Amino acid sequence: MAQDLAPIIAGDLIEAAAAERRWRWQPALLLLPAVLVALFFLFYPLAFIVLMSFTDKSSFLTPAGASYTWQNYADMAGRYLPNVGVTVKLAGLATLVDLIFGFPFAYILVRKVRYRDLVRGFMVFPMFGALYIAFGMRFILLPGGWLTPVFEALGLQGVQILYGLPSVVFAMAVFTFPFMVMNIGAALSNVDPVLEEASVCLGAKSWQTFWRVVLPLTRSGLIAGMLMCFGWNVGAFAEPLLLGTLNEQRTLAWTLYQRGVVQLDYGLATAMGVILMILAFTVNYASLRYSRGALVQ
Repeated sequence: MAQDLAPIIAGDLIEAAAAERRWRWQPALLLLPAVLVALFFLFYPLAFIVLMSFTDKSSFLTPAGASYTWQNYADMAGRYLPNVGVTVKLAGLATLVDLIFGFPFAYILVRKVRYRDLVRGFMVFPMFGALYIAFGMRFILLPGGWLTPVFEALGLQGVQILYGLPSVVFAMAVFTFPFMVMNIGAALSNVDPVLEEASVCLGAKSWQTFWRVVLPLTRSGLIAGMLMCFGWNVGAFAEPLLLGTLNEQRTLAWTLYQRGVVQLDYGLATAMGVILMILAFTVNYASLRYSRGALVQ
């Protein structure tokens, strides 16, 4: 009897082992399409850009072959370092504007039911894109725009306000405003309103409640919103181009376009792109780290 069952048991064990091996490889096979997409559409283009950033002008695309050099990054560290400064300056100022106006809007969005729909309306408008915001400001502020009667009553000209640092910073801040509000709102929604009520009952004034209770508990959301807005604003292109003077147009994104598309200096343009990617990746990684904290605090 036992001898008759032995082949059956052995066959079952072999089949079970084969099924276990197939199950072990099944997760890897399911992940294979995603891995291939990431390799061919993310990592390969990134490696291509980094390699091109070490080539001289357009030699990477010439039949004679690429001519490799460190001069592109030497130019970035010397000649184009002020352009990096302009990019960081504009992104920092726009992020500051988002922070100043984002917290009140986030508080209304989370705490005040009466004005919540109005705030949501403001959140939808920037989603049209930076190009639409920049063109909209141009049409509003140029002579014949909607605000022309107001400027005439104040003795001002819209063109004086249109082209300059304030208009560029304002347009960049409008575009990234929802990111600040949503990050702060995510952190604020996890703050129990009872804590604010208890602070008021203990005799604290409104500004003391905000400074000692609300602000510390939403700090992670503030940091995440600032980092995310900064990361988006680092790559600003349309706002400096359409609303800025020659000084604001020295951002890395606009300079990259000039060197790569107009002057066909692909090596220097891709080097600028690599610097922009490093800035954006670093800031966005930090924002993701802090946004997790905002969601659980």
